[in-house]
Amino acid sequence: MPEINDPSSPFAHGPYVIFDDDSTYAWAEDTVIALLTQDGEDHLNEAMDFKAVHDDDAVYISMGDLIEAYNQVHGTTL
Repeated sequence: MPEINDPSSPFAHGPYVIFDDDSTYAWAEDTVIALLTQDGEDHLNEAMDFKAVHDDDAVYISMGDLIEAYNQVHGTTL
């Protein structure tokens, strides 16, 4: 995974995911965003556990890759 924390950046701490209550947060450097097929969504809803989603029913994007892409598009070093 690429280094996402540039010590010269004013945004050198994190990443954090902030949930919709604007209060709850979690360390997110090792997290992923998942996009699911309908079958994957069905498995998730039935089990209420992401372990029930089959690998072929999901595409994963790491937080590090998202930040790296943001940096490339915006010319930043977050």
